[in-house]
Amino acid sequence: MTNRLIIYCLLTLICITTSCSRVPKHIISERKMRVVLYDMQLAEAIVEKMPDSFPTSDERMTVYDAVFAKHQITQAEYDSSLIWYGKHMDLYMGVYRLVLKDINANLTAFTAVKPDPISGDVSDTDTVDIWIFDRSHVFKPERVFNTLRFDIFPHNAYSSGSKYVFELSVWGIPPILKHKPKIHISAFQADTIISINKEITGDGYYEVVVRTIDSLDVKRIYGYVYLNESDAAFHRIYLNDIRLMKYKKNEQ
Repeated sequence: MTNRLIIYCLLTLICITTSCSRVPKHIISERKMRVVLYDMQLAEAIVEKMPDSFPTSDERMTVYDAVFAKHQITQAEYDSSLIWYGKHMDLYMGVYRLVLKDINANLTAFTAVKPDPISGDVSDTDTVDIWIFDRSHVFKPERVFNTLRFDIFPHNAYSSGSKYVFELSVWGIPPILKHKPKIHISAFQADTIISINKEITGDGYYEVVVRTIDSLDVKRIYGYVYLNESDAAFHRIYLNDIRLMKYKKNEQ
């Protein structure tokens, strides 16, 4: 009787500890599938929004490969998991509802409509996007240099006391990245330079704010986004919806 009770307790314990996962061991778990599907949705959005950067099917596949590398899975594991979930639609729909919830929570950061770049001089009273370069950028392993640099010289100096906000969305940051990518932005005023740095710690929306001195006109806005060369040799990272907003003095 005692042996039977022990066996019963052990079986009960095994059932309790294994009941958290409702999928086979060779299938991606519901929790992991949620974040994988979320990143796949972002990958598809990137390919759709940056067609010139991915003109061939092989180029487009590199975006999806970045998802597999980030989550340390193979395409075969992903495909077989999709097939399995397709046969268990109740579980799949439960996971996908959570994915939609995640997407909606981050919709503004990744899909907000941004104004077109401007040209020419900017009035001291304008609040505008002064970014004049491409809205997207890809750090690729095959590139020799992986630094996105920008330098803006207005024809007429911007007014003193204006504020500048560098904004972008980042995707593809793997958890095993050794060095955090860095954002740097500087405002040059006469003999004064105001600089701000910020680390990119994961996927998402980032902004870096520079507030200039009231008494000096702004002659130059410059900076960069930097990916360490050792990390650039192995990972693709995507920058999207880049803009540099200039806010007039009374909109601080």
